[in-house]
Amino acid sequence: MTTAQLAPAILIPLVAWRVYVRARRNIGRQPFRRGRLLARVVVYSVLATLIAVFAARHLPSLEAELSGLAGGALLAVAGLRLTRWEMTPEGNFYTPNAFLGIGLTLLFVGRIVYRFTALFAVPSAAGPGAPQLFQNPLTLAIFGVTVGYYIAYTAGVLARGRRVA
Repeated sequence: MTTAQLAPAILIPLVAWRVYVRARRNIGRQPFRRGRLLARVVVYSVLATLIAVFAARHLPSLEAELSGLAGGALLAVAGLRLTRWEMTPEGNFYTPNAFLGIGLTLLFVGRIVYRFTALFAVPSAAGPGAPQLFQNPLTLAIFGVTVGYYIAYTAGVLARGRRVA
C-alpha cells in the first residue's frame, strides 16, 4: 500500500469518527457541564486565533475567517433562542436546535469531502501549485462559521446556566 493510498485509509475513518462525535454533540439532549463547556470555549478560541495568525499572511483568507466567525456568532444567537432548557432532579440539560446542528455538520462534512477529493482523487492538485489550507478563503470562511457558532453558542449556554444554577 502506497502513502497515497494509506493516507485516506487512515484519515477518512478518523474524520468520520470526529464528525459522528460532533453530530451527537449538536443533536439531542445534552447535560449542562460547566467545566466541559468552558474547556470547549477555550479550545475553539485558541484554535480560531492560531488559524487567524497563520492566515494573516493571506489577507483574503483572514477576512474570510473573520467574516465566518461573525456569521457563526449570529447563527449562535438564533440557536440559543431555539434551544430547549430542562431543569430536572438529575441535573440541568439543554437541547440544541436539531436543524442548526445538522446544517452545520453537513456544511463542515461537505467541505471536508471536497478537500479530500481535491487532495487525494486528483494527484496533480497536490503539486507545488496547489493552494495551501490558509490560502483558501472558502475553507476558512466555513471554518469560521463553524467555530464562531461553537464559541458563541457554548458561551451563551454557559451564561444561561449561570443564571439558572
